[in-house]
Amino acid sequence: MDNKDEFYEEDEKYESAGAEKPFDIIHNNIGEPVSIVLKDGRKIEGILAGYDLELNLVIENVKILRGEEMKGMPLIIVRRNNILAIGDHVLT
Repeated sequence: MDNKDEFYEEDEKYESAGAEKPFDIIHNNIGEPVSIVLKDGRKIEGILAGYDLELNLVIENVKILRGEEMKGMPLIIVRRNNILAIGDHVLT
């Protein structure tokens, strides 16, 4: 079984529990502000611009926060396996 099969099996668990699927949540929030906490402790804020089938995220108008340091960037791609949490609240 490859990773995609495992992903879709996981997606079916959400469906059977009556919860929204991860793809639906991401898709319904395109163009909305998003806050992401990465596994290394950095926090990212920006506008969710897109995603791919692996749930890697495209973020625009980005602020990257590490401790007291803040760095701005016009666009980044966040790899799914680096993400610890995603939310719609502002982290700063």
